[in-house]
Amino acid sequence: MSERGLRLLASGFYGGFNLGDEAVLAGLLRLLTEAPCHVDLTVLSGNPSLTSKSYSVHSLSRALTKDVLPRALALRRSQALILGGGGLLQDISGRRGIRGTLGRTLSLAAWANRAGVPLLFWGVGVGPLQPQTVPPVARALRRASLVAVRDEASHALCQDLGVESRIVPDHAWALQLPLRTGGDRLGISLRRWPGLDIPAVARGLRAVQSRWRRPALFLALEAEDLEVGRLLQQALGSGNLEVPDALPTLDGVIDQYRECAGVVAMRLHAGLLAAAQGIPSVGIAYDAKVSELHRALDGGGLWLPVSEAAQAPALLAQMLSQRSDWPERLRTYAAAQQRAAHDAARDILRGLCEHV
Repeated sequence: MSERGLRLLASGFYGGFNLGDEAVLAGLLRLLTEAPCHVDLTVLSGNPSLTSKSYSVHSLSRALTKDVLPRALALRRSQALILGGGGLLQDISGRRGIRGTLGRTLSLAAWANRAGVPLLFWGVGVGPLQPQTVPPVARALRRASLVAVRDEASHALCQDLGVESRIVPDHAWALQLPLRTGGDRLGISLRRWPGLDIPAVARGLRAVQSRWRRPALFLALEAEDLEVGRLLQQALGSGNLEVPDALPTLDGVIDQYRECAGVVAMRLHAGLLAAAQGIPSVGIAYDAKVSELHRALDGGGLWLPVSEAAQAPALLAQMLSQRSDWPERLRTYAAAQQRAAHDAARDILRGLCEHV
């Protein structure tokens, strides 16, 4: 890092494990270009060499036992620690429980507080939270210099906790993605979740498969999604669903969208990336963030609960047959989100640069 300029340290679920979080990091890097001063950024990552190579940024390990001294020095030299975006403050899924990413996020927040470094929760999701994790999350949020959340549900939870917050778009909206038209495949993004009936989803796909000229395309955003894709592939029968052999890169999965006429999106960023490219989607809402995104995209709520996931392919087919203005409407919405994300970034970064 140089000796002059705004020195920032950022941490999220980065490192190539979840492509939604990689989209968040890529968006954050674009937003940082709004700073009216030079920015020196260090990113804490689960795979710092991959992060450095992928984004041309200085990266250190976020693991407790690695890069201890360089990480401490980077924090001491930083004007702020950015935590986010992404779902860092929830404890209901995967490695994000209290012993995983949530616990690490709270540790980093406490670390910044002890060092007297301003703490920014920027573009984060807050909740759902189990009762035992509410107090430490509330303490971390109250001690932050900024709490900027990505959705209404997070904002409402902050209000319940007595925490002031503002709503900003998910960092991934800042990505500049191409308009995709002419796709002839159904894209589908599923994740493991209680109540997801894969054989029923397969039956729902089979009922409308003749609408698409080519096999459905599985969009994996996390490595564990591949197992779900293979189970769906088995239930559908050979030749009806294409599943990648390994988790693609962020650029790789974005490129897959060029083949999609529509997407069934259980992953939040599967729906967001579709909308940003003008592709309609139906959400499978395992979490309020998914239903909130799809309500915003249509104003009427093109999403289903996990228990009704089997109906999503038919709903998507109905959407595509009834309306032809989806690309224009979605791109208009995406452009508004992108502007709002950049406006918020200018406001946040202007304040930071004033203290350099």
